[in-house]
Amino acid sequence: MDTAQALKNLAEAGQLIASATAVLSGDLLAGHAAYFAWLTEHIGQQQARAQIEAAHAVRRTGAHKLDRESFQAITDAGTNPTIEQIEAAAGRTTTGRTHFKSARGLMQDWLDIPSSTAGNRLIQADCLIGGIDDAGLPLDPWLPELAEQFADPSVDPRLVAAAALKLTSVTTEEIRED
Repeated sequence: MDTAQALKNLAEAGQLIASATAVLSGDLLAGHAAYFAWLTEHIGQQQARAQIEAAHAVRRTGAHKLDRESFQAITDAGTNPTIEQIEAAAGRTTTGRTHFKSARGLMQDWLDIPSSTAGNRLIQADCLIGGIDDAGLPLDPWLPELAEQFADPSVDPRLVAAAALKLTSVTTEEIRED
């Protein structure tokens, strides 16, 4: 599957979730309510993993350097895009002055993610997926044991991501004390 089709599938999944939630928010049987809750938690786990993967992808690709026309193409594609719109949204980066200074800036200012949340997702990406050096080359994850757990679909990534944040905050505090 190519990335355009994967993005189309993701957009369709969002629509399906919204449609199903509208129906399931009404009257339903107790077993269906329990199953609704179970499925929602499972999807929440996948979504938590996807948010960290997306933050990593934004930084890894230098998406904050996209030109204005590229951001407009993405906005125009919206939440119900055609394959053609997705392909048109592949984007071009600019070598001149960029609209966003960093991946965090893009996440905060364009995606309306709170600054602390954007920063946490990027730290979690560094810990669990890997970072990017100044030359744009990939770096190994800061916490390789947790990275293995994060990659395991049977493990709740929210717990692993929370542990990664706690470990990095403890390390940061130890550095400040030295």
